[in-house]
Amino acid sequence: MGLQTLNRPISFILLYLLVTTTANAQQPDLRIETSEGLRILIHSQLSPLQINRIHSWHVKVIDADSKPVTNALVAVTGGMPEHDHGLPTQPRVTEEINPGTYLLEGVRFHMPGKWSMVISIETEENLSTVSLDFDL
Repeated sequence: MGLQTLNRPISFILLYLLVTTTANAQQPDLRIETSEGLRILIHSQLSPLQINRIHSWHVKVIDADSKPVTNALVAVTGGMPEHDHGLPTQPRVTEEINPGTYLLEGVRFHMPGKWSMVISIETEENLSTVSLDFDL
């Protein structure tokens, strides 16, 4: 068996890993759309989300024409409605790291159950607020 024969399967495996890893990296961990047509895609530093680990999110905001929403004021609050308490931390957006992508730092979920994150996006044109509900 020659070196070229060995390289083909290895090349195929490397290509497969590159394609599947890239495809998975682009899938958001959470997503929701506002009534105004804004799409919010969340990529968590921890994927899947975990209990008692402080982490950050990349919050990507896209308009109805699939264009990034830049220079917005993005705020996030949340909690567990069934337990009548908020988040154990006070996450906040610290910067716009790419056009339409905002860095939310200080996210932590301290127990399993139903969580609700309220995301507010304020632009020059309007204010959009949406509630993102999920289970951990």
